[in-house]
Amino acid sequence: MKDGRTSDKVLEKIEEKIFSGEWKSGQKIMSETQLAKELDVSRVSVREALEKLVTLNIINKKQGGGTFVNDLTPLIYLNGLIPMLILDMDSYVDILEFRLITEPESARFCAERCGDDLIKELEACYENMVMYKDDINKFTEEDLKFHTKISEGTNNSLIIKVNKLLRNVLKYHQKLLYENLGPKGGVTEHKLILESIKNRDSELAAIYARRHAQRTLNDLKKNKFNIL
Repeated sequence: MKDGRTSDKVLEKIEEKIFSGEWKSGQKIMSETQLAKELDVSRVSVREALEKLVTLNIINKKQGGGTFVNDLTPLIYLNGLIPMLILDMDSYVDILEFRLITEPESARFCAERCGDDLIKELEACYENMVMYKDDINKFTEEDLKFHTKISEGTNNSLIIKVNKLLRNVLKYHQKLLYENLGPKGGVTEHKLILESIKNRDSELAAIYARRHAQRTLNDLKKNKFNIL
């Protein structure tokens, strides 16, 4: 195993064993020495790969007891997105394009599935956005909270997790967008999304959510803000 960064290649091999089911949840895996011998690499490369997997919560090390595969759920796999989300401009555009796909369906599911209490929370977020339209920091917080509530209204654990991952990364950049463009467009679009969800009009909620995501992406590309 000589091509590329060796520890990354080792990481791929170990992930393959885990995600294929060869190594099952709770199973003790090979020692560093055994892995190094099987993969024909140094123990240092194996150790680096294992440390990355521990960080991603895919495996855990027990002092003096070996290394074990964690009880994996789809949410654990999403932690692999985190290293990618250290943004450059291209990554930021990629995320906004991803939102074009996910946010309309999130709004659709929310309109179909959410309870009345969640709608009240969305209303509170929107009212706060209007109240804080001259305070970009607070306005951005309420904007992000609004979308988090929509994801929670889907009752889909994967959608909720992805939303949290993206929001944590986008918080700073979303603030810069509003500083450059002002909050007016965001207020209007969120009102339309909210009213559609309140009326349980899932189709209209999806349309307005897509328009909002598309407008944000278009503004970024058109104005080419320095977001980094």
